[in-house]
Amino acid sequence: MQAYTIPQLVDEVRAGKLSRRQFVRRLSALGISAVGISAILAASSSSSAPVSRHSAAVKTQEEPIRHIQLHQQHLQYQIQGNTNALQNDYAEHAVVEDSMYAQPLVGREAIMARKNTILAASSNSSIQVTNRIVQGNQISVEWVASGVHSGDLPGLPTSGRPFSISGVTVVVRENGKIVREALYYDVHELRRQLEQ
Repeated sequence: MQAYTIPQLVDEVRAGKLSRRQFVRRLSALGISAVGISAILAASSSSSAPVSRHSAAVKTQEEPIRHIQLHQQHLQYQIQGNTNALQNDYAEHAVVEDSMYAQPLVGREAIMARKNTILAASSNSSIQVTNRIVQGNQISVEWVASGVHSGDLPGLPTSGRPFSISGVTVVVRENGKIVREALYYDVHELRRQLEQ
């Protein structure tokens, strides 16, 4: 069976079932830019990258326009710091993989603890979306996040330094709720900017 979501492709690369060359070809075929592919490769190669043991099956077909609207709304909630709305955007059993965390976060409570840490750790933050691709229930979003490191992150005490990183977030929804979210970015590059 061929993997459908980008997180499933990442899992296949990590398991040695898919070569990097095939991986890059598939990401390119999905419409991911060279910058996005680099971010995914850096995150999937990192020793701190989460190893997923969870799989979100794609069961229903969200309309592409609705999928984009839901993602845009999610970004607005994040920028506004609206944690109640963010929490309600995730299914109870949702799984989030973040390049900075060694293990996937499972369930709303763990996901919101991570969100609260991130919201508290950055001020003057912005997220610029550079590319969005919807395929079935998966939306792949390339972005540039910037801000000032104003709070502690895992292994990164507050530095007060500005940062700007590129990355890709892949969101899988069922019945309008996020069931799987994977964030790919170069943690080593973020550390370099914040520890200088």
